[in-house]
Amino acid sequence: MCFVRASIYLAVTIYLAACGGGGGSGDNASDDVIATNPETGTSQTSTVSGKLAQSYVRGATVWAEKLVNGVGNYQRDVGEADGVSSENGDFQLSGATGDFHLATSGGKKLDSQGNEVDAAPMLAPAPLAGQTSTNITPITTLVAFQPTLKEKLAQYGDWNADIASSTGVNGNLLRIAKIAESLSSAVSGGTSPLVTDFEGNLKSLGQLASQLNSTSEDLSDPTVLKSVSSTALSAILNDPEIVQTTVSADKKASLISSMEQAVEGIAQAIPADQIVVEDSETLAAVETVLEQANIDQTIQIKVTLGGCNSSPLGFVPMITHIRMELSGSELTLTPLVDDDDTTSMTYAWTMTSGSFSISSPQQSKASISAFDESEITVSLGITDSSGSSDTASCTWQTNPTTCTFVE
Repeated sequence: MCFVRASIYLAVTIYLAACGGGGGSGDNASDDVIATNPETGTSQTSTVSGKLAQSYVRGATVWAEKLVNGVGNYQRDVGEADGVSSENGDFQLSGATGDFHLATSGGKKLDSQGNEVDAAPMLAPAPLAGQTSTNITPITTLVAFQPTLKEKLAQYGDWNADIASSTGVNGNLLRIAKIAESLSSAVSGGTSPLVTDFEGNLKSLGQLASQLNSTSEDLSDPTVLKSVSSTALSAILNDPEIVQTTVSADKKASLISSMEQAVEGIAQAIPADQIVVEDSETLAAVETVLEQANIDQTIQIKVTLGGCNSSPLGFVPMITHIRMELSGSELTLTPLVDDDDTTSMTYAWTMTSGSFSISSPQQSKASISAFDESEITVSLGITDSSGSSDTASCTWQTNPTTCTFVE
C-alpha cells in the first residue's frame, strides 16, 4: 500500500517584498561559463516532467532555476518550482514560470554493482512551447551552457535523449556524457575536492561545453575529445572564480594527465557510431577507467539557498519514499529523504509489531531479522540540524513494498 501525502517544501521566514528571485552571476563572470536561455523570448508557465539520467538519479532535488536577462544565480530561491526525483529518475515540476533552466542537486545513482553513489549536479534548458517532457542529463547540461552545441550533437542523435534508457543511445553521445561526469568528478570528487560549491561545479561543465562548441573537428574522434577535455580542465584550474584555492603546477599537470587518460579509456569502453546501452557492463568498464586514472567519483557539492542578505532559507526535511525489501528472512528498510543538509540528519525507526525488533533503528538504513512476511507497519521520524522534522509510515504488502509520500 502506498500513502500519498501533501508536503510543504519550504519553511520561508523572510520578507518577500524585500527579496528578489534569481539574480545574475556578476559583471565579471566569463561569458563561456554562464548558462543562458536565449530561445525562450516569452514568459511561460508549464508542468515539466522527464528523467534524471547519469544512470537514473533518485532522491535529487529538481527546481526551475529562474533566469534574469538570460542568466541564473545557481541557487534555490523562494518561488522557484521544485520537486524530488523518484526511484526511477522520474521528476515532475508544476508551476514553472517565466524564463528558467531545470537544475538538479544531490541524489543517488547506482554503480555497476548496484551500490548507491553520489550524482553530479546537472542542468537542462527549459522545454520549448508545447513541450512538456524533457530529460536532464550531462548532455543537456552542456547544451544549457552552449545552446548552439545541439547542432554539433544532432549528427549523433537526440541531445535530449534519456541516456540511461534500456533502448540505448548513440555511443558518441554517451561518451561525451561520461566525459562530462568524469570532469565533475575530477574537480569535485575525492576527500580534498578543488570545487565544493554548486556554481563552481556547473561552471566547470560550462568550460567543457565552450570547448566542445568551439572546435571545428569531429567530436567522435577520441583525440579531439582528449584535447578538448584537457583544454577545458586547464581553463578551469586557472580560473579563480571556479577554483578558489592555490593549485600547484604539479597538481595541475597530474589532474590533466588523469583526465586525458580517462577520456582515452572512455572512448575505448564505449564504441562510437552505434547504439550503446548503459548497462552494468558498460558502467563497470567506465568505473575501471576512472579508477585507473585516479579519478574519485565521490562528488561533494552543496547548493546555496538564496535569501536576504545572504541568509540561507530553511528547507523542511521530507521523507519522499520508504522501501521495504526482503532478502531471505531479512527485511531491509531504506528511506529517500530530501533536505538541504542530509549529513546531519537523525533517524528513528519504530514498528507496530512486538514480534520483531529493528536493527540499527537510529541509522538511515535499518533492518528486521527473521521476518516471516507478517503484516507490519514501520514508521520513520527524521530531524535535521535546524530541529525541523518529518514522519512517515509504511505497511508491508509484497516484496518489495515502496511507499511514496511525494509525487
